[in-house]
Amino acid sequence: MSIATFTTSMGTFKAELYTDRMPITCGNFIDLANSGFYDGLHFHRVIPGFMNQFGCPYSKDPNSSRSGTGGPMQKTAFKNCNGESMLRNHDGCIPDEIGDGHPRISNSVGTLSMANTGKATECIIE
Repeated sequence: MSIATFTTSMGTFKAELYTDRMPITCGNFIDLANSGFYDGLHFHRVIPGFMNQFGCPYSKDPNSSRSGTGGPMQKTAFKNCNGESMLRNHDGCIPDEIGDGHPRISNSVGTLSMANTGKATECIIE
């Protein structure tokens, strides 16, 4: 079991990562967290009773009009939780693990999720 600890201006919380069920998504998140990608970011979208969103590098400036439009660097490498080397695509995206034989995990209250574009993405496994 992997646990991510989030330290915010409103306190600290922890989240369990389902590395066995979502090895690409979790590997991507762990790599970004360990690299400092999320350090200093603000929640750029807060909808009470629904969700809080962060992860955009432009949100380091809480007044940036670009908040919510950025992501990881394109074609950067990471390891998924199965130990396979992967490469983010030309947009810095990873493949969606929901559907096509992957287990469905609900986005119920307390769920940590990664946003996606809704488009199929290509990601190279080396």
